[in-house]
Amino acid sequence: MSESIKKLIRKALKNIDFDTNKIYIIGKGPSMNNVDKSIMTDGLIINLNDSEIILPGHFSLLHSNWAIESVKRNGFKSKVYISDSVLESNSISVPYVPVSFEQVQNATIDLINKEFSLSDFLFLGAIKLARIIAEIQNKKYEVYFLGFDFNFSMEKTIKDFSNYNSEFSSILLQTQEQIFTVIKYHSDYYLKDIDIIHVGTKSFSDLSVEDFNNKNSIVNKTTKSNSELYLSLIEKINDNIPIIVAELTNNHIGDEHRLRKMIKLCKQHGADAIKVQKRDVDTFYTKSELQSFYKSPFGNTLRDYRINVELNDHLFKVLIDECNKNQIFWFTSVLDKNSYEYMLQYDTPLIKLPSTISNHRNYLSYVADSFKGDVVISTGFTDSEYEEFVLNTFKKKDRLYLLQCTSSYPAPPDSCNIGVVNHYSQIRGTYNNIVPGYSSHDVGSLASQIAIGAGALMIEKHVKLGNLEWVHFDGVALDISNDEFSTFIKDLKNAVVIKGESSKKIHNKEHHKYKVNKLHN
Repeated sequence: MSESIKKLIRKALKNIDFDTNKIYIIGKGPSMNNVDKSIMTDGLIINLNDSEIILPGHFSLLHSNWAIESVKRNGFKSKVYISDSVLESNSISVPYVPVSFEQVQNATIDLINKEFSLSDFLFLGAIKLARIIAEIQNKKYEVYFLGFDFNFSMEKTIKDFSNYNSEFSSILLQTQEQIFTVIKYHSDYYLKDIDIIHVGTKSFSDLSVEDFNNKNSIVNKTTKSNSELYLSLIEKINDNIPIIVAELTNNHIGDEHRLRKMIKLCKQHGADAIKVQKRDVDTFYTKSELQSFYKSPFGNTLRDYRINVELNDHLFKVLIDECNKNQIFWFTSVLDKNSYEYMLQYDTPLIKLPSTISNHRNYLSYVADSFKGDVVISTGFTDSEYEEFVLNTFKKKDRLYLLQCTSSYPAPPDSCNIGVVNHYSQIRGTYNNIVPGYSSHDVGSLASQIAIGAGALMIEKHVKLGNLEWVHFDGVALDISNDEFSTFIKDLKNAVVIKGESSKKIHNKEHHKYKVNKLHN
């Protein structure tokens, strides 16, 4: 980056009064009509084109002639302008470098290169400016994108002076969204000096406008702890109401804002619990497995992928904080001894031992002897011998959640074997600590509905936020960015209603079709 441009930005910052770690980048989408603009008085505001008409900012990025004319008519309200044109207001001159629609995949590379320039995609320049500010101020910034709806709408926040027709505008916005999506999903890996936070309704959005407006609200002091939330779930189970677990696997991809959004959406859709995974990557896999080819945004090996999508200390704090805010219980699949020892610090009342480690008998026995809480065990890729081992090894547990599972992704209908759930229900007479359940790897909700009919009191389902084909298990997961997961939960609630009670009695909706003939009494 040109040092002269950096010096000019540094000079401009000296005349701007802000002391938070927040930067707000303002677009002109209709969602800006609902944003509480008073919230943004605590940070630095960057306008694009003529968005200063909505909310005047500190820096304004201008390129198009129509935008310059619009700002001129408005009276140049921003403090500093960055443009490739000569302006009559306080401005910093930078070069314009055209970017074609075919160069979407080069957007990330363009951001890594800190040479400052403007293109037709002004938000790229805004991200670069945010990075320069972060470097100058020597702190990490939260960078909020507001009014970036990426869809053409006749509803406008301000008059559009571009004179683009609707077809061109739609194509332009679609391309901008493609570029933004690439940057958003790769931001934690490439842009470590800033956190990009999108406010809106897209699958990659981190906050809704309502969440943004309420983001400073204080959690009610009467909220329950994770252990108290678990006791509430036990009450449901004791009333024969199955609990629904949203299995995040690694679909949070190690991204704080994505993790928070997934938790929030799972709660909104009706999940009873959140489950994540924990494994010690370097000891769980062999050296050859870690070095094997696996293509992801983090690199070309399995280790690159696994290290970056694992929950670290910070992300566990995020998990706990967001689950507390949303009052939803969380627990973890613990795949090895190191991870188990790590999880003990959180004093969780429940852990899961997944099908993946069913042949790690020494580890399973160690957990049975040392863990004081309840245990969930999935029985994928195992037979009756494993069942006997589990029943005997974990017989002292207050609750042993035994989940029928088929280790196939996706599991075809003829492999679901829901009859096993019925079997687990039947042996509760002998092993009264069993809580029967079903871990669903099949497509849709039918198998889970039948599992409820067979006595399942825990249903576990993989969830995702949009499609990320490079993530393990993404193909069998239900999308929480649309109505897939909420429909699944509605289907299961209907199954509970249809199942009814086990005692036979006359229902109040019943009646005889014919009146009783006294001659036949």
